[in-house]
Amino acid sequence: MTMPPRYFLHELGPQAQEMSRNCNNARLAMTLQYVALGSMIVMTGIAAAQMLRDTFGPSGRDHGRLR
Repeated sequence: MTMPPRYFLHELGPQAQEMSRNCNNARLAMTLQYVALGSMIVMTGIAAAQMLRDTFGPSGRDHGRLR
């Protein structure tokens, strides 16, 4: 059984930027720049959500579950 490839979002931005620098097609280069920017925005949002969850989340004893 073959495993599907894994793509990590934090690697997508720098890879897209590098590809856009080496691309000869201006439209494709602009699309790759948008991909890089979008993935950086998403990663910032994920990091902020994690930080807020760690700061203001439950105390850890009951993990927010109802009895």
